[in-house]
Amino acid sequence: MNSYLLNRALGSITPSSFHLAQTKRLVHNLEPAPGIRFSSSRVQPTSHGEAGTPTPIEDGVLAHSAGANVLAVDQYEGRFMVSGGADPSIYLWDLEARGSELSYVYTPVSSITKFSHGDGHTHAITSISIYPFDPTPSTILSTSHDGTLKLSALQPASITPVHSFKLDCTPYTHSLSSHTSSPLLVAVGTSEKPVRLLDLRSGLSTHGLPGHSSAVLSVSWAPQQPYILASASTDNRVIIFDIRRAGHNSAIATLDMEDAVGLVSPASAPASYHSRKPFSPHARAHNGAVTGVRWTSNGTYLVTSGQDARIRVWQAATGANTLTHFGPRVQNTSSSHLAERAPLLVPEGHLGVGHEALLWPNFSDSDDRGEILMFELREGAFIKRLRVPGLISRRAQTPGRSNALSAARINSLAWRGNGASGEGIEVFSAHGDGTLRAWVSRDEGELPDDAEEMEQADRKRKRDVLEEIYQGFMSV
Repeated sequence: MNSYLLNRALGSITPSSFHLAQTKRLVHNLEPAPGIRFSSSRVQPTSHGEAGTPTPIEDGVLAHSAGANVLAVDQYEGRFMVSGGADPSIYLWDLEARGSELSYVYTPVSSITKFSHGDGHTHAITSISIYPFDPTPSTILSTSHDGTLKLSALQPASITPVHSFKLDCTPYTHSLSSHTSSPLLVAVGTSEKPVRLLDLRSGLSTHGLPGHSSAVLSVSWAPQQPYILASASTDNRVIIFDIRRAGHNSAIATLDMEDAVGLVSPASAPASYHSRKPFSPHARAHNGAVTGVRWTSNGTYLVTSGQDARIRVWQAATGANTLTHFGPRVQNTSSSHLAERAPLLVPEGHLGVGHEALLWPNFSDSDDRGEILMFELREGAFIKRLRVPGLISRRAQTPGRSNALSAARINSLAWRGNGASGEGIEVFSAHGDGTLRAWVSRDEGELPDDAEEMEQADRKRKRDVLEEIYQGFMSV
């Protein structure tokens, strides 16, 4: 890093190049921070470690008394985070309270449980978000297995529900577009086939978007087009909707894993080539339930995850499968507990154009390992593996204990790009045992120059390919 500082001072590299090099270093240097903990108890537990020494999570410090299911960070300053649990409870955390310390216990700023307010959720929280148009968070949206989506006001020391949408089904996910021209419609994926649209202005359910043949697990609005919505379902399909259209006409396209070319206009296609139709009821995005769909921050790509243990990257303009392969490390097995499981995409600008990355919380019913995998988005190159520190393997757990209550089970990830008072990158994870964990960027010395960095990445990629070949031989 010293060489970059010297070159920046000499003017031999531009400020933008320096910024990208710094943020790339921070992203690649993410490491677990076991001394950073979240406790829903108002009394902070006593640390038994020495002053300034990070203390592992060994003393039952829990954010939620049951599993921690979902997380969301506000989109303005990244100061506040909300978490929802299976208790069911919702807590608001002030992330700036810590500063840059690596040994700290957060306590909630505001909270609500089913016992503290009569209008609170009565069953496990399934999704949560912060209203994106307020500089200071004032409203959160949450869904629950109690069949409702609630709008709640954030107040000092309390979270107060102000309106409930009764859905009469199980909601798994919701999404509200943060585009300035957003129609303020909340898209909700539920156990029913249509995607539900809820109007925040009227407080009513407007209509449904038909197209899927089973439950919808994930929905996501296009970042640059406030009327375009993507949805993922247990019917193995991903559908793109234009909500300005009515009925079945609203489904304008489907993603087909067999299509590596995408839609081609007749003017630019060869005379002998016939492009597929944008929408096909037979198109499949995965060979299993699709558990997540996300747009990259610039809207250029769609990223989907399925229970076929695949993460796929699609060109948003044409719907072409880019055939990016992330290798055999990815796990996303079938589960009787339906929930959204989507990759966390590193926002544009942190790694430079063409060098986007994603974080994937590996999930396996049979053997959760408590790991987060980091990949390069476009090429699928493996960058690094993050492991939950001090984790007891599943084989050593008490017989009969549900894997859903394990610390290895990572239910949700949240990104904070200006962590530690603007000095670093932070990621937060919600776990099945009720804990919230932090992953922060660590300084690992001088940043290698571009040539050395490319050489190291190339060597690592070749080692990874060899490892995959060995694993293939061993599994025969």
